[in-house]
Amino acid sequence: MLDFSKVITLALTSLSFSGMSVSILSEFAFAGEPIIDRNCHRHERKKEVFQQILPQNRATILMTSSFEVNNRKYAIQLLKFPDSTGVLCLWKPNSRLPQRLKDVSIIQDKVIEKFEKDPSRPANYIITVKGEKTEDILNTAYRLNLTNPNQPKVTPLIRVYKN
Repeated sequence: MLDFSKVITLALTSLSFSGMSVSILSEFAFAGEPIIDRNCHRHERKKEVFQQILPQNRATILMTSSFEVNNRKYAIQLLKFPDSTGVLCLWKPNSRLPQRLKDVSIIQDKVIEKFEKDPSRPANYIITVKGEKTEDILNTAYRLNLTNPNQPKVTPLIRVYKN
């Protein structure tokens, strides 16, 4: 039969092991892919970051596509957020981090339904954006011209109207 001191020792030992396993498991919960915000910034998965960047502002990478301009390789990345909106990020040569694509507000933070390379033109993409609920537009297809990645151009191609 166990005496009282052995029962206490056993209980404290099992309690300390369970406390250690909870702390170890909680550390592993933060491991993995970085958290990406609406400005294309990557953040280490830490408790503080989870508290600062709300779930609706955390992106997943939907697509990455590379292209070449003047013998320099670039990449464009489409991020998708829980509200279905998308953000385009540009990776420049010799850059360690992407930047939010500038001067394309007509397609940034919108619901992007389709994103594909334009096979007929290098460094061009066709992007279909869903219209706002308050608009008479169902969706609009745009050409995103990145032949000068520092000054992208967006041109509307086709606009589909609601009834």
